[in-house]
Amino acid sequence: MIENNINRINLKYIFLIFIAVFLSTILHELSHWSIGEILGNKMIATLNGTNPVSGELQNEWNRNYITLAGPLFTVLQAILFYFLITKYKKIELYPFLFFPFVMRFAAGLANLLSPNDEGRVGMSIGVGLFTISIFVCSFLLVLVYKATKELKISLKFNTLSFILCCLFLLLLTYIDAKFKVKII
Repeated sequence: MIENNINRINLKYIFLIFIAVFLSTILHELSHWSIGEILGNKMIATLNGTNPVSGELQNEWNRNYITLAGPLFTVLQAILFYFLITKYKKIELYPFLFFPFVMRFAAGLANLLSPNDEGRVGMSIGVGLFTISIFVCSFLLVLVYKATKELKISLKFNTLSFILCCLFLLLLTYIDAKFKVKII
């Protein structure tokens, strides 16, 4: 049964969004890092970035695999939490589905400044800067829309969730840019 106060943003929900932003971003970066390491590159990961320690990959063909690892993890996370939401109908799970959409949407917009994960791969394989981002964001938006209907979430609740996700993502990005917090 869905709780009656489902459309209220309280401190517990705000904290859950913070945890979802932090954990999702770290696991996204660790996905890049782990594929880089598996492919034989010595990698370093910060809160919001992963690069080879030497500055260069051992083999250029590694680049697309390493780049795709983060978004692939993020999409798989969203799918997992979508199914958990449909099974358990718990609002506490929603930030872990909602944030992946916000994260990949923000990454798609960041392509305007410099190619991000999906943008780099799209340019590399010749489908353009935004094609993969649009596909990924559309897929994630469908999952969010279906979960929103399932949980009977209001537009106001989603708007506030979006703003909170963006604020926490900006905070995490700022901290990474300022302090280069090394996670591995």
